[in-house]
Amino acid sequence: VPGRILAAEGALVIPQTVLHLDSAGVDCEGDAQTLVWSVSQPEGSVSVFVPSDVDPTPSFEANVAGDYHFSLSPLGADGSPCGAPHRFLISVVPESDVHVELLWHTPGDLDESDEGPSAGSDLDLHVLHPYAEGPFDGIFDCFWFNPLPNWGSFDPMVNDDPALDRDDTDGAGPENFSLSNAEEAFAYRVQVHSWNDHDFGDSEATVRVYIHGALVH
Repeated sequence: VPGRILAAEGALVIPQTVLHLDSAGVDCEGDAQTLVWSVSQPEGSVSVFVPSDVDPTPSFEANVAGDYHFSLSPLGADGSPCGAPHRFLISVVPESDVHVELLWHTPGDLDESDEGPSAGSDLDLHVLHPYAEGPFDGIFDCFWFNPLPNWGSFDPMVNDDPALDRDDTDGAGPENFSLSNAEEAFAYRVQVHSWNDHDFGDSEATVRVYIHGALVH
């Protein structure tokens, strides 16, 4: 079926959703010998298919907000296409009231999708409450060392605390911050800190701010 979503999670997901893809039914009427996945990702996203792009049921972590255009191409025994690619769209939309996303590109890192200790540069996202004295404030700076601070009401049943949902230490990002029920008339500061370039050189950082799922800055 053209346009059928080949992901168990459906066509609309939130950031950091691990998609479980399935190529069943896309087989050139039984003639396909290989099925190859590809994707056009939002700018800055470097996610890859796991374990590979020729696995029939790979996973794919959609970490960056935006549209992901997937394609599954069937190839015959000689490696040439035996039918039209199956294409489908999955949209990643933040569900929190405030969503801040940090991405970075490091020209000196030739493979920004690889993972592991010192495999890439390490930039950190800091979102500061107005009461913060500055970065690394132990209570009012939400960052990797303080990812779940208690802001707003002391009532644990009130959903008004922020979270650093993802800390990336080996290149490209994203690092994601989310906050629902932000305190009114407060101005939150967003900062980026270069923690360690791991000898890859300078990075170019991009920060995107979403309010109620819409990109505003």
